Amino acid sequence: MLTATRLTYRINRFEVHAILVATALSVVVSAIVLTWIRNSGYADCIESTEVPSVACLELQDVGRWATRIASMSSQLAGFFPFLAGLLLGAPLIARELDKGTARLAWSLGPSRRRWYVQRVLPILVVVTVTAMIIGVVSEQLIALFAPDVDLANSFIGFHTRGVLLATGALLIASIAVAVGSVIGRPVPTLLLALILGGLTLVAIAEVDKRLLVSESVRLTGENTYQNDLPMNEARFELPDGRLVTWDELVAEDPTIMEREFNYPYVEFGIPRQRYREIETREALAQAVLSFAFLGAGAVVVGRRRPG
Repeated sequence: MLTATRLTYRINRFEVHAILVATALSVVVSAIVLTWIRNSGYADCIESTEVPSVACLELQDVGRWATRIASMSSQLAGFFPFLAGLLLGAPLIARELDKGTARLAWSLGPSRRRWYVQRVLPILVVVTVTAMIIGVVSEQLIALFAPDVDLANSFIGFHTRGVLLATGALLIASIAVAVGSVIGRPVPTLLLALILGGLTLVAIAEVDKRLLVSESVRLTGENTYQNDLPMNEARFELPDGRLVTWDELVAEDPTIMEREFNYPYVEFGIPRQRYREIETREALAQAVLSFAFLGAGAVVVGRRRPG
């Protein structure tokens, strides 16, 4: 297995190096920015709503660039699964099929399935681990701008931090591997995997949204919109307890625009305390689909003609 891993690394060293360098660069830059903002005292300047002190004004020029970098890094984290998954997954099987090295390996080895696992497993480990690292970094950056928020109980940055980046990258890479097993050419595989991967993530999000809508409850507490996950159209509560939309409210009370508004605003969604549950459920769905695509790729490889 160690020899096969070395061979897989040599074949895909450019892509592996690119992802490792991108991950290391992100970690180093984010660590420098986070350390400076926290240790320089600029974090207190960000949180303060009072007139900036002399110390804050002195830090303002550097601080402005530091916060821009932190914000940009956090926003770009959501694209990492596509970058890592496609760059490493698309050429993994397709390149060997295209160049004919797969046929040579099959003629020398007794099991295509073993060859497939030896090629795929090390790369998927790289994809998942690097994406998880980016997920942790992203969570630290989000915490910088929301210092008083318990991110374990908040939907701030949902889908752009934590384990969902790792399972998302695993899913995209698995789709790329499966597509490459069918097409056998790297460039068409990259394009088709990009489309199919995007559609798959959208489909998962849509199914999850439908489930969450059916589980929505009335949201209460402070910072509802920021920490909870609103799902349904907002409602207004009538004196008799009925909940109506804005259009229904205007129809019910045509004079509403002519006097003081006194109808309570009601928001429905998923409370912040369910964040880890929802995150885990979606991560498991992505992992299961990843294994399904990998299994499909293994079946295709096993049935391909040697020539």
